Amino acid sequence: MNNRLCRYFFISVMVVLVVSACAPRPKPGLVPIPKTRAAADQLFQQAEKRFQASAFPEALALYADYLSRYPDEPLAAAALMRIGGIHAQQGNVVQARKAYAQLLSDYPSSPQRPEAELELLSMLLREGKYAEVVSGSAEALTTARAASQKARAFMLAGDAHAALGTHLKAIEAYTRALQLAAPNEQDLIVPRLRAAILRLNVQEVAAMAAWPEEDIPMDYLLFQSGMVMGREGRVAEAAILLRSFLKRYPQHEHSERALKAISEMDQAPRMERRVLGCLLPLSGSYQAIGQRALRAIELAVSQHNSDPSVSAVQVIIKDTASEAAATLVALRELAQEGVSAVIGPMVHAEAVVHEAQAMGMPIIAITQKGGVVGAGDYVFRNFITPAAQVRSLISHAVNRLGVGQAVILYPDEPYGRTFMGLFRDEFQARGGEILTTVAYSPSAVDFSAPIKKLLRYSQKIPKESRSDRPDSRTGSRRNRIEERDYDLVFDFQAVFIPDEPGKAGMLVPQLAYHDIRDVYLLGTNLWHSEALIQYAGAYVQGAIMPDAFLADSDEPVVRRFVSAFEQTFQGRPGSIEAMAYDTAMMLFDVVSRPGVRFRSDVAAALHASEGFPGVAGFTRFLPNGDCDKELRILEVRGKRFVELK
Repeated sequence: MNNRLCRYFFISVMVVLVVSACAPRPKPGLVPIPKTRAAADQLFQQAEKRFQASAFPEALALYADYLSRYPDEPLAAAALMRIGGIHAQQGNVVQARKAYAQLLSDYPSSPQRPEAELELLSMLLREGKYAEVVSGSAEALTTARAASQKARAFMLAGDAHAALGTHLKAIEAYTRALQLAAPNEQDLIVPRLRAAILRLNVQEVAAMAAWPEEDIPMDYLLFQSGMVMGREGRVAEAAILLRSFLKRYPQHEHSERALKAISEMDQAPRMERRVLGCLLPLSGSYQAIGQRALRAIELAVSQHNSDPSVSAVQVIIKDTASEAAATLVALRELAQEGVSAVIGPMVHAEAVVHEAQAMGMPIIAITQKGGVVGAGDYVFRNFITPAAQVRSLISHAVNRLGVGQAVILYPDEPYGRTFMGLFRDEFQARGGEILTTVAYSPSAVDFSAPIKKLLRYSQKIPKESRSDRPDSRTGSRRNRIEERDYDLVFDFQAVFIPDEPGKAGMLVPQLAYHDIRDVYLLGTNLWHSEALIQYAGAYVQGAIMPDAFLADSDEPVVRRFVSAFEQTFQGRPGSIEAMAYDTAMMLFDVVSRPGVRFRSDVAAALHASEGFPGVAGFTRFLPNGDCDKELRILEVRGKRFVELK
């Protein structure tokens, strides 16, 4: 027995020794990865996967979770960059700025710092804070590590100087950017550099033409800028540039063209041109709005040219075929035909703004799409933008209606998310409180689940006993529910619903069904539609929305426009017609002014003007070319929309 136990013990010991010998051993010099680091990296990778899949709300939540749990891990600064980028993409400027600022304060030595500084400078540029961009770009250059980061800092400084009118400094900044940029990035800088040259006056042109060759790529820029100025009629400036080009590069491949251009300019008389271009989608998927705008522009031309006290104008119409490539071709054709400025485009404006800026062609785009303004001082926009809508709506809600708390119900798609972010940030900036934001599927027809989330912000107030209250045992089930012994009082005074009238017409009655009443209903300009009243007339009484144009307005200028349009085209104008009409009238006014002879004069006059009264409200242009428009606030009363004064 004892021998058997000893044998078993010996075998057990041998098994343990063999297993221990076969077990993996840590390599010398390697420290095991802490469990927290592994968990942190796994969480960050989950966030990255959602980000790459464009599932931004989920990615945002995961990045925020990473920051709260692992603020000292190496990827914390990268998480903040992602958070800032997502907020910026969704239009949440306040939140984006907050994320970048936190990165700079909490992680000042992070490799992400230069990118965060550049993103903040880009925001300042879009907001028109050009002096801050100039000073901030100098600081960003001290922390920038990569050549591409330094190139971007110089380009932002150039954009700010161009907007401030200090064009020689803009040229210097763009030149520095060009020297540092990669070949694919230079395509963005060269048009800006050329545009800045085109904005120089005679004295500044002479100063630039005398700069040393090594400071600027002088050959093609001198030639191209001189040729463009010559086509525009700026003979003195063109001659300086082209003669400097010939002196520096007498054997250049374009020297004969430069000589011919100088000869033609010396012989040709100077002529004032009042020919404008117009880019409209008269065919393709957007032809309906193009045809509507065309009628308004034809009316504007007729009215302007019938006034003997002003110089007549000619408008050359080009069909953009609702395509980006065709829009670019049409713009180049108008430039060749010598127009002074362009009305439009209405679609795919983002495809031509940099080309227009590069050729020094003033354009006034009629679109609310992003990526249009900010390309330079020749690019403008006249349209009702989401930001303008939100500002006007909240101004009325806060200042006139006394709304201090609000909730947002929005469709989970780009339009809804854009307006949700803008409304939230603007409302909070004005001291209001957003109690909750609730998304719903764009394809939903039953909104019970999102609406019930709003009921959390209500209180049950007992009703006073009433002797005349009907017996709760009689009547329909719905009547008995309505006769319960309490009323719902909500913590919020307004519900903002940024959706089209058909969907809003289904949602609003369901708010009433769930007893969300006696609060203001706020919508976007899409609510200014007969469809809203058709779908939910009884439930949208008192609903409030912004818009630029109201055909039933009692303003004399609007009444004259509507009357003339109806007599000419036997139809009633809408917002598209009003915007196109106003845009045309703005340019007709500018090109008819004494002293406005060149494209640069047109752009300068648009920037310098204190504003233009129009049928779609009073409009002036901001430094970045976007419009600052006074919108109307409309209210549903009965079956009509009434303007609130």
